[in-house]
Amino acid sequence: MPEKPRPRDEAARTDPDQLKNLLLVLEHARADAWFRRDRTALDALLAPDFIEINYFGRLSRDALLLRCFPHMALHTYTIEDPVLHQFGDETAALLYQCYEELTVDGRKMKGTYSVSALYRWNGKQWKLSLWQVTPLKKT
Repeated sequence: MPEKPRPRDEAARTDPDQLKNLLLVLEHARADAWFRRDRTALDALLAPDFIEINYFGRLSRDALLLRCFPHMALHTYTIEDPVLHQFGDETAALLYQCYEELTVDGRKMKGTYSVSALYRWNGKQWKLSLWQVTPLKKT
């Protein structure tokens, strides 16, 4: 039997405030998966054709999960001033500023960044399709 859409996900498609709140929950879940070093939880949030653009370049879903994930540890992550942009009923972007502290291959990094998180409705739930982080201030 096909999986039914979750009521909260379905309602968010027509209410911008609910959609913004849901996408914030998903962004916090993404950060939490990094905090807990839970690759399975992170994988469950991503669309099959997911792309991330970050310090290391343009990464496919597999490159992020298999090559990057083992080398990065997230210690601090904030979401500030989120703004929702909707593109029809099945695509939405959450734009925000974040502050993060992380370790990459033993090297500590921290800074303030601009994040663009593009989500798509797959008929059942919202999945992260594109995630881009751009430095604003590095310290």
